[in-house]
Amino acid sequence: MLNSLLQFDARLSLFISTLIPHNPATNLFFRFFSLQASSLPIWIVIVALLIFFEEKIDKRFIIYLLISLVVTSVIVLGLKNTIRRPRPVITVSSLKKCDSDFSFPSGHTSIAFAVSTILAGFDKKRKWFYYIVAIFISFSRIYLQCHFVLDVLGGFLIGYLVSKLTLKLNLKLR
Repeated sequence: MLNSLLQFDARLSLFISTLIPHNPATNLFFRFFSLQASSLPIWIVIVALLIFFEEKIDKRFIIYLLISLVVTSVIVLGLKNTIRRPRPVITVSSLKKCDSDFSFPSGHTSIAFAVSTILAGFDKKRKWFYYIVAIFISFSRIYLQCHFVLDVLGGFLIGYLVSKLTLKLNLKLR
C-alpha cells in the first residue's frame, strides 16, 4: 500500500512538473521563488517592507513569526531525519541540483506557509498576496523536481497549522 502511494506520488509529481514547459524563462521564474538554499530572502524583503512602510500593522507579528518559524523548522528537520525520504530523480537536464537533505516534508513550503499565514493574520488586506507567493514557492519545488507532491502537501500542513496555532496564543506584549 505504501509503495503504491509513493509510486503514484512520484508519477503525479513528474506529471505536474512537466505541465509547464521547461525553458529558460520558466526555469528562471521558478528558480527565483525557490532560490538555491532557501526562499527566506523573499520573505525577509516582504517583512522589511511591512515594518518600514506599513504604519497600521501591529509589529507584534514579528514575535509570532519567529515563534512559528522556530517551531516549524524543528518539526520539519525532525521529520526529514526520521522519515528520510529520498528526493526525486531530476529528469530535466536544465534544472539545478536540489538540496542534499531528505525530501519529506518540503522545508521551503513549510516556511512559506508559516510566514504567509502569520502575515495574513496581521495584514488581512494583503493576505492573498502572501498566499500566492507561498503557492509559487511550493509549486516551484515540484516544477524544479526537488520535491514530490506529498512533500509539498506535508510542508503546507505543517507551516499552516503551526502558524494558525501560534496566532491563537494571543500574546500580551507591550
